[in-house]
Amino acid sequence: MPRPKLEVADIFRRYGPAWRRANAGHVSLIQLKVMSAIETCRTQALGGHVAACAKCGHQHIAYNSCKNRHCPKCQGPAARDWMAARTGTCCRWNISTWSSPCRLRSPGSRIGTRRRSMGSCSRQRPRRCSPSQRTPSASARGSA
Repeated sequence: MPRPKLEVADIFRRYGPAWRRANAGHVSLIQLKVMSAIETCRTQALGGHVAACAKCGHQHIAYNSCKNRHCPKCQGPAARDWMAARTGTCCRWNISTWSSPCRLRSPGSRIGTRRRSMGSCSRQRPRRCSPSQRTPSASARGSA
């Protein structure tokens, strides 16, 4: 696969130092380490190895990767492979969330409350309607 014209590492190398100075105190140590790992990934800073052709003697230098889980160079191919393996497969579980208006359900009913997923028990209490949303009771309707 050909190298893209612009990579995240290129942006970090160019604008990273100024951004770090401008955001000093607002960026965690972990975030700074991730930025540093992405900047040095597949560069001389991490070392490398030389692959040479036995027939013609052509040499190719391959630099080591950072292996950081946030690095698009290191984890990009793995993510593409993972997505390709799942393309066309049918998902076994459907997750749906729905609700019905307060006026359509009785105050004590659990029908119309949120459902987490098929087959799981939702132990949440039904959401209570505000007094303005509630359906008038039978006694209130009879007196009107």
